[in-house]
Amino acid sequence: MLERRFELEGGGEVVLTVEAPRPDGQDFRCSYRIAWPDETRDFYGMGVDSLQALMLGLANAHVDLLASPEGRRGELRWLGMGDLGLPLAKNVTAADFIDKPDPPAA
Repeated sequence: MLERRFELEGGGEVVLTVEAPRPDGQDFRCSYRIAWPDETRDFYGMGVDSLQALMLGLANAHVDLLASPEGRRGELRWLGMGDLGLPLAKNVTAADFIDKPDPPAA
């Protein structure tokens, strides 16, 4: 259904593929796949309707990308920007995932 390509600093790309939400019991499931150069991760978002499932699937994918080693190091780009252009839950920011150096010892 949907696809977005991200660049990795130093070369390579990561491809996010999002499937159309489908009924799953009384709810809806929106599956996605993140294809890294050396592995693939499949997961999903669940919602009470197809729109909520899509939004939660995109938010989950965003967290997966940011929580990756490349994301934590700030090496993942979309159109040359660090902002990946995907939704996040209101209480989460991309900065929450960036590795911060340890403070110097006193």
